[in-house]
Amino acid sequence: MSARFRLALCATAAILGFAGARTTVAQTDQPAASSGTNGLEEIVVTARRKEERVQTVPIAITAFSQKDVEEKHILQISDLAKNVPSLASNQNQSDANAFYSGQIRLRGLPGSVIYFADVPLGSVDYNPTNGITHGTSTGFFYDLDNVEVIKGPQGTLFGKNSIGGLISLEPKKPTNEFEGYAQVKFGNYSDREFEGAVNIPIIADKLMVRIAGQSQQRDGYTKDISNGKDYDNRDYYSWRVGVTLRPTEDLENYFLYDGYYQHTNGSATIPTFYNLGFTFAQIPLAPGFSLPLTLGRGPVLSGLFNPATAGATVGAAIAAGGFSFFPNAGALLAQQKALGVRAVTGRSTPGIGKDYFYGFTNTTTWDVSDNLTIKNVAAARIFKQLTSNDDNSSALPILNIGDPINNNGWNDNSVQYTEEFQLQGRALNEKLAWVLGGFLEFDHPLGYNTDPSTALGGLSIYHFHETNRSQAVFAHGIYDLGDYVSGLRLTAGYRYTFDYQSLQEHGYKNVDRVTRNPDGSPNNCAPIDFFDRNCAAGSNAHFSAYGWNVSLDEQLDPNTLIYVRAGNAYRPGGTNPQVPAAFQSLKPEHVTDVEIGAKVDWDLMGAHFRTNGDLFHTDYKAIQVQQLVSVPNPSDPNGPPTAASLETNAASATLEGAELEVTAIPITGVEISPHASYLYSHYDKYPAVFTNAETPPFFYLPKWQVGVTGTYHLPLDSSIGDVSVSVNYSFEGHQYVAPAVDATGKSEIFNIIPSFDNLDIRVDWTDMFGYPVDAAFFMTNALDTTHVQAVLPLYTQLGFTALVYNEPQMFGFSLKYRFGGESEPESATAAYVPPPVVAPAPSVPKSYLVFFDFNKSDLTPQAVTIVDQAAHNAAPAKMTKLEVT
Repeated sequence: MSARFRLALCATAAILGFAGARTTVAQTDQPAASSGTNGLEEIVVTARRKEERVQTVPIAITAFSQKDVEEKHILQISDLAKNVPSLASNQNQSDANAFYSGQIRLRGLPGSVIYFADVPLGSVDYNPTNGITHGTSTGFFYDLDNVEVIKGPQGTLFGKNSIGGLISLEPKKPTNEFEGYAQVKFGNYSDREFEGAVNIPIIADKLMVRIAGQSQQRDGYTKDISNGKDYDNRDYYSWRVGVTLRPTEDLENYFLYDGYYQHTNGSATIPTFYNLGFTFAQIPLAPGFSLPLTLGRGPVLSGLFNPATAGATVGAAIAAGGFSFFPNAGALLAQQKALGVRAVTGRSTPGIGKDYFYGFTNTTTWDVSDNLTIKNVAAARIFKQLTSNDDNSSALPILNIGDPINNNGWNDNSVQYTEEFQLQGRALNEKLAWVLGGFLEFDHPLGYNTDPSTALGGLSIYHFHETNRSQAVFAHGIYDLGDYVSGLRLTAGYRYTFDYQSLQEHGYKNVDRVTRNPDGSPNNCAPIDFFDRNCAAGSNAHFSAYGWNVSLDEQLDPNTLIYVRAGNAYRPGGTNPQVPAAFQSLKPEHVTDVEIGAKVDWDLMGAHFRTNGDLFHTDYKAIQVQQLVSVPNPSDPNGPPTAASLETNAASATLEGAELEVTAIPITGVEISPHASYLYSHYDKYPAVFTNAETPPFFYLPKWQVGVTGTYHLPLDSSIGDVSVSVNYSFEGHQYVAPAVDATGKSEIFNIIPSFDNLDIRVDWTDMFGYPVDAAFFMTNALDTTHVQAVLPLYTQLGFTALVYNEPQMFGFSLKYRFGGESEPESATAAYVPPPVVAPAPSVPKSYLVFFDFNKSDLTPQAVTIVDQAAHNAAPAKMTKLEVT
């Protein structure tokens, strides 16, 4: 037998074998439309501003479909931390206002950016200038195409600069089919939820509209025993209207109007530790003799000012060793401990969490040619927020946020404009895919923002007018090196960013206006004296820096990707006009990151696996930390300086870690998805002023995060529907939230959030009895565990520590009806008319010569038998015959 004939023979047998194999798969294990050939879900992402399978993108990225969002019960950004390696959340409040006081960190780094419909919503970490950030919480995780969490420095490809990474929420856009859904949920704590969407093709393929909305009302789980009010409740509405206009095949315009409104009772913090002897000042009683003014030890200080009680007050103070602001603090703390963590004794200021966000986004895409696309994303977003909270949730006004008398209007009332222009194309025989673009963001208040607070009963009102502008140009390219090494690609990008900040501040101390100099100008602040008298201050700052990104990846085969990448980005500094000139400007932080990773889909003994992992090393420079500095004494400007703790650029650090995500389908109907991350961090340099204390650890950074989701589909007849049971377990290691010893040598009594775990359960029944109806039962915190999720570490500053606890066990049911989504019914088929009888044509023998490279081990057993038998038959005569029908 000739070699060519053997190849032809084997090729024919192989084709038969493959055909048989395909038939078998189709009959026994046909994957869903969103699944790959091995049953693993394929999610299309736009992390590089084009649609790609997540398994082919050389970036550490965790992606979720809308189905994943529902099954994993992701209702807000902090829920992602249970399902994404290296994403940590420290949430100081339970409602949407938590986004303004919480911490979201990717790989231990601040400065993450949230995108909604390709528009950055701002940085979600604490702003060093005024503590306010723009973000989102509940009310956005519905009717989505996907959710992407991308790690590492970003900015050379699109949007806003980011040192830690980004989180992208992509809403579903209008399609060319009439379809939609309506869903209701109800559960404990009187939970009532509604969600729905409808897609309307007004003019087929030309004008399409999609409308979606979501609402939730739920009672709170923390009660105020003084008035019966509940905190940690939910009450919000969210809506979207998307319109796609496609006047020609090469031009498309997508317009989106979305909004969100909530009004809750705010969140509860549980006072846990009081230092009754905490000293605020010394009260002179006689020459050379004074007594301390404490938080809660001794008689109340006001007794000194009444001649009838002054003598008794002094005597009691001498016996107790001091005066106090709140002599009943000890009794209230004992009462709180008896109540536990789901009730409070009463609040000195009402709780309010009120948000109103809305925005307009317009995305225009013009395919100029096969190799050139012009894209423009313009948006305007308005942020309005009112926050009022008692930070120790008691009748003691130690520290309250908000004005207890005039609690109306908005604390934050601002607008954000963004503009992004892109040129996308291909060149060099389509081997180079490139993007050139420019980005502009302009934020400014709609009037003066107000931040009132009450400390130890004294009201201070802080007005500020902050304007931010960020401009950038960027270029990014992906070059196919397949001519040299199959599957090899080189990616490189560059960005240059210009940032500008302007901050004007006005401080009021128990009055309603700034005092004026004789010439009518504002009375400017003395250093460190901002809240001690009425004054005004202001400062401007400019920052600029470059960023870059380079990677090399190789697609070894359709199921295996390996890559190495490096990137650099910066986080702009801030302004602080309340301090000496040398410390008014906070310089930018810089991050350089190196990462290696692999994404592999593989099979073993009939089981399907997906393994995505990476290792990274990060150099973090010019970190903003608290430092003791010498400043003029506000009480005696001509005397010796005093020490103050200010935020300055004074540290560098190294962060290293590993991340792993696995999906396994060991048998049909079972899916197991574990994930884990390990982060090691340490400061390489820290201010020398802290040599008397230990260098603090990184805050809000758990060393270990582990989780696993398991899903089992019951083996039921398809006419009943698909019934599945899912269990999601997550573990998060301990996090530091404050140094054990502060800059003055004082000890913080609670500076670590202990490690905790969580278990969620869900049962889904889809396509009930063949109808487009889905039902589900869900339970979060199934074991009803109680753990600390945030700390207000004010023990060394105001003498108290308050804790924020996780939600208790929540459960409920949902019912969803889907409609439309199918093509119009075909017209009735005409009666069958048989074709005329035609005499069969004479058979003409034909022969084919097929060349096919294959591995015999890939053939089915039947194909192997055919090949072996054909070779045996051909041995004597050097030829054989196969009849294929």
